[in-house]
Amino acid sequence: MMYAQRRKWSAEEEEALLAGICKYGPGKWSYIINDPEFRAQLSNRTNIDLKDKWRNMTIKEEAKTLVNKI
Repeated sequence: MMYAQRRKWSAEEEEALLAGICKYGPGKWSYIINDPEFRAQLSNRTNIDLKDKWRNMTIKEEAKTLVNKI
C-alpha cells in the first residue's frame, strides 16, 4: 500500500486553518477546505489533515498551559 508523503505545515496553511476555525468553528473541516477564502492555501490538505492539525495544535497549547502552571 502506498501512502502520501507527509508535508510540514506552512505558516500560511496554519493561518488559513485558524481563520477557518474562527469563521466556522472546529469540526467544520469541509466548510473550511471549500471556502474560497482558504481554498488556495489548503489545496494540498484533506479534511483529515485539518482535523489532525487542529488536534495537535490544541494538545500543544494545553501542554504549554500545564507547564506554565508548574
